[in-house]
Amino acid sequence: MSNILDQIFADKKKELPETQRNTPLSEIKKRIGDQQPVCDVFAALKKGNCSRIIAEIKPKTPFKGELRKGFVAKDIARDYVDNGAATLSILTESNYFGSSINVLPQIREVAPIPLLRKDFIFDEYQVYESRAYGADLFLLIATWLDQSLMNDLLALGEELGMPALIETHNEWDMEKAFAANATLIGINNRDLTNGKTDLGITRRLVPMALQEKGKVLVCESGIHGREEIEEFEGLGVNAFLIGESLMTAENIPGKLKELLGNG
Repeated sequence: MSNILDQIFADKKKELPETQRNTPLSEIKKRIGDQQPVCDVFAALKKGNCSRIIAEIKPKTPFKGELRKGFVAKDIARDYVDNGAATLSILTESNYFGSSINVLPQIREVAPIPLLRKDFIFDEYQVYESRAYGADLFLLIATWLDQSLMNDLLALGEELGMPALIETHNEWDMEKAFAANATLIGINNRDLTNGKTDLGITRRLVPMALQEKGKVLVCESGIHGREEIEEFEGLGVNAFLIGESLMTAENIPGKLKELLGNG
């Protein structure tokens, strides 16, 4: 019996041929030439005087349903940029997260900081597509991708000047990230097969991740307060990808400032 992660990837595989027919790869490659240069995510996530937050934009999730009434992606992006986000994470999956890749260029208009395309990527077309729509980096889920495919997609992104955030959830995923020589590594506290979140995942995996020098570590999912950020920074985490606690906040700017320690 398949889990939700398998279902999402299966649906993406069914959807991709129609996407490719509607917008052929040749057209996608032409669009890349119209994009502004890639923003430097590594510079954006370097430790400075404040914490580094990758603030996420998503209308809903398959685990929690609709996250915010009156959702307007561009307005939320503007709030994030104006209140200290280092990078933005943009969900572009439609069937389960209610979004679209067309949101990326809309957000680019108001966001001069790096944009992460967060989707379920398994094909080279999607990497080219990410750059063509204005993304500066893209997500690769180590739990689902085999080593060879992940290596190839990471290498293609690098050819386009666009790094990948390799998302891990356990020791096997971390070994795959090391084998791919990934520099930007995410530790997702949420099990994407069932939606359960456990901050102990980051506590367990950070020491392993720090065995290799030069990695930028991103803690993903389950962060709700400033005390958690301070704990994980003390362990060696560089940045935090935060979605639901921001998307469900009554006052997004206030919540972001609180998480940054400026509240």
